[in-house]
Amino acid sequence: MSKIVHPHLIQAYAIITIDCKAYIIMPLMLYGDLKNILSFKFLKGIHDENVLATIMKYCLEAIDCLNNNNLFHRDIKASNILIDKNGSMRLGDYGVSSLIKKEGNNTFIGSICWMAPEIALNLEYTYKIDIWSLGITAIEIANGKPPYKDLSINEFVEESKSPRIPSLNDDIYKFSDEFKNFIKNCLVKDPKLRPSAKELLEKHKKFLDKAKNQEYIVENVLKGCLDLHEIFPKTLNEKEQYFVKSENTDEGLNKMTTKESGEIDDEFNVDEKIDEGGEDKNTGFLGPLKRELNKKHNDLKGMFDMNEEEC
Repeated sequence: MSKIVHPHLIQAYAIITIDCKAYIIMPLMLYGDLKNILSFKFLKGIHDENVLATIMKYCLEAIDCLNNNNLFHRDIKASNILIDKNGSMRLGDYGVSSLIKKEGNNTFIGSICWMAPEIALNLEYTYKIDIWSLGITAIEIANGKPPYKDLSINEFVEESKSPRIPSLNDDIYKFSDEFKNFIKNCLVKDPKLRPSAKELLEKHKKFLDKAKNQEYIVENVLKGCLDLHEIFPKTLNEKEQYFVKSENTDEGLNKMTTKESGEIDDEFNVDEKIDEGGEDKNTGFLGPLKRELNKKHNDLKGMFDMNEEEC
């Protein structure tokens, strides 16, 4: 993931391991994830189809980039769509992303509500699972919550066997046929018939052409929301440009680490991106950051209630 650069994919700058814990170093997106914004400002969902088209278009372009690099995400949902202060959006959290295997993947992984039927039924699956998850995410954003939210795992599996597909709640808001058809095309139960991200970008131009620029997102989505500086005033300041994300927390909570962005740009060596653990032989950016993480590790474990099972 550290080698993929795309305007709508969060870049992983480094992975540091400490005591069997993996920390991913990536840029700070100041307004956090879209789920938090929904919870704060849009409890009944976002009904502006210009915003919905913008989010879907950005996600499709990100998914298409992953597919072109023989990768798929496997956990697309609102809480993994990150937003920065300038209105830019990036797909993040690659904790369960994977290489696409020619013979098909079969690991039972992902978040239940957004899980494609083929995963729930323990069948081999392909990159098309991300398209199903995107369709569920579109409903989640438009209605304020995902379908199947209240189902148990067993009930969800049974629902996955049925021919029924989830749909928008028209009691909340009357959405356009273009948006409904986009979701319907994402939520095709047979993965062989489900379109790819590239095909959706071509087929649904009428809906996706409603997409606006970043300034529109700032004005119509971020305005009135709290950024991370306001939520965590004691732990953030203007110098804290990068964050450390623990892969071992329940919700993937973020903890900031202080480092001037200029220092990172000057010292970061792309040839030293991945640190597999062991002795600290890195210089420049990774060495000091790993030492800082070691100092804060006990506090992080207590704060985020990390799993202490041995690897």
